[in-house]
Amino acid sequence: MATKLQHTIEFPFGMAAYRKAISDPEYWSTLAVGSSKAPGELESAGITDTGVQIALIQKIPADKLPSAVTSMIPGDLAIHRTVSIEFSSDDRSAGTFDATVSGAPATTSGTIEATGAQECTIAFAGEVTVRIPLIGGKIEKMIAENMRTLFEAERDFTIAWHEEHP
Repeated sequence: MATKLQHTIEFPFGMAAYRKAISDPEYWSTLAVGSSKAPGELESAGITDTGVQIALIQKIPADKLPSAVTSMIPGDLAIHRTVSIEFSSDDRSAGTFDATVSGAPATTSGTIEATGAQECTIAFAGEVTVRIPLIGGKIEKMIAENMRTLFEAERDFTIAWHEEHP
């Protein structure tokens, strides 16, 4: 059984600024590096006039993971993420996201809908699936909450990026 994942974020700028940010390869490289708490790397970035195709890996050090996770997956947790966004108009884009965890029966996938010429709103809708009997649902809820936190952190990163790269 899967856990629903829905979250909406808003930006104080419109689609043109959002599109400019995510169309910059340096944006993705900097975002992927993350922090010492969750370092990462950009695997690939396909950027065109009509959209972006991104693959990145984010790592969570073992000492930052709950014991329920480290008992099943020794060492650091590697999360492989992909993001695909098509720019359908000046005030709309749509795409998909997914994430898998190396060595674990856990997946996250969903859609991304962005709208707004003056202020951009992005709606994420998807699900988290963990195929582990008895405790899978509990882990799904933890992953869903972490994804919502990630969406918020990436929103803050994008706002800061926009301010530094007008």
